[in-house]
Amino acid sequence: MCKKLFGILALFSFLPYFSVCQNKFRENGWYHILSGQTDSISREPIVTIKDFISLRLETDYFGKNVISGQISKYKLNKWAKETEKAIGRQIAFVFNDSIITNPRVNCRIESGAFQITSILDKELPDIYERLKQEKINSIEALFEGWEKDSLFYAMSPEQRDSIRMVTDYWEASAWVDLITKPDEHYWYSITDSTEYKKLEEALKEELGKLNFSSRVSDYMKSKAYQAYKTYICNNPIYINLMFKSFLFKQFKGLDGYLIDDIIRAKYPSAPSIRTYVEKTDDSDDERFAVYEWQRKIWFLMNKEKKNL
Repeated sequence: MCKKLFGILALFSFLPYFSVCQNKFRENGWYHILSGQTDSISREPIVTIKDFISLRLETDYFGKNVISGQISKYKLNKWAKETEKAIGRQIAFVFNDSIITNPRVNCRIESGAFQITSILDKELPDIYERLKQEKINSIEALFEGWEKDSLFYAMSPEQRDSIRMVTDYWEASAWVDLITKPDEHYWYSITDSTEYKKLEEALKEELGKLNFSSRVSDYMKSKAYQAYKTYICNNPIYINLMFKSFLFKQFKGLDGYLIDDIIRAKYPSAPSIRTYVEKTDDSDDERFAVYEWQRKIWFLMNKEKKNL
């Protein structure tokens, strides 16, 4: 049931709509409620409006207003992990620095679905409209200054808003970055990866040996690692295949050190991937951190290619 829309935030106990957070200027969104602190709302949100891909104003069996929503697929893991942390406790939806609702979480919510209800349900239609406008504005801001597409703007305002509401902010943001920052993306075509795959498999086998060593430096001295590293440095286009390799499954241990060593052997000014991921605590945030790091590496690769 935890994976279904109606098996979500149950055993509701609501705070009034006007319950105000002590620290102002929080983004509208879902937050943990902390115990034993003066300000009981967490400083960092679980998810915010730009993480939503749908919002609907509905009515329940009793005729009360309900705002139903869905989290972006790029934040599903974070939502699931954070709701799991909150099992048996409450989380809060904050709007304009006021708590609208604070449901108790009964289980890990993997579907990404949520509902916003309130004892002051007559306020929800207005809140819904303002949340919807915030979502629309977040998409519009990504394309600020762009030439307006004639077909899109030939639609009615309602049709345009409908499209914006179902547009995933993170997909749109990545697309805008791709168009506006081409040097931070690398276009490549590899026709023969036989040698690379052979070296990668040998490295994977070497690193998988039990009790090989507890020191990173010992792994770096191995023949399999040195062969792989040398091949990457001599053929930097294969960095793109390394980005898809087993090394990019776990960054906070040995693999992070090896990735940094390989990349910096080719590009000494490259940032450390470990510094990008060390402050993340869920796979969604880690994925975005790695993407930001990859863009820095692609920039260096493009810079080198232009200088050849």
